[in-house]
Amino acid sequence: MSCLAQEDYLEKGNTFLDKGQLSKAERAFRDGIKADPTNLIYQCQLGLTLIQQKKFAASEIVLQQVLKNDSNNVAARWYSGIGYFENTQDRKSVNEFLKALPLIDKQSGQYYSANWYIGKCYANLLKTEGLTYAETDQMFASYQEYLRLQPDAEDAATIKAYIEHKKARRPPANVKIWVDL
Repeated sequence: MSCLAQEDYLEKGNTFLDKGQLSKAERAFRDGIKADPTNLIYQCQLGLTLIQQKKFAASEIVLQQVLKNDSNNVAARWYSGIGYFENTQDRKSVNEFLKALPLIDKQSGQYYSANWYIGKCYANLLKTEGLTYAETDQMFASYQEYLRLQPDAEDAATIKAYIEHKKARRPPANVKIWVDL
């Protein structure tokens, strides 16, 4: 298979994605995978397409297979984190974004976005199943990194107030799990 033919699948699928034609994008990426089963880009894009269609279980299977072949695949980590977030699996989302952070260029929008997702997932968990002291530290650190990189973000004031409020209410380190409804 020539490189030109391989690029056509990617270009075609991404064009469908951009237009919101998700079933056509899914078909293009599946065709690309049939043509070149080792192409991890097609697989990652298929995973993204499945997430956008809310086919979370199918997406997880595709992206976990990519990560089995390449544990440092940034796109698969990123899309997995997004998929878990969209499917309200906050612990799994945090796990993927924490693994992605060292792989992401610190100057990129993905880097500050990953920190936002980590903070947001931990904030969600704080209201439901609770956080350990270390997880609370990570929530604060992630949100603070996001604010450092995006001081003028629309949600910056809200996040700053949230951090201050939670720090004031935080129990001592001997509390194993903190649930703050």
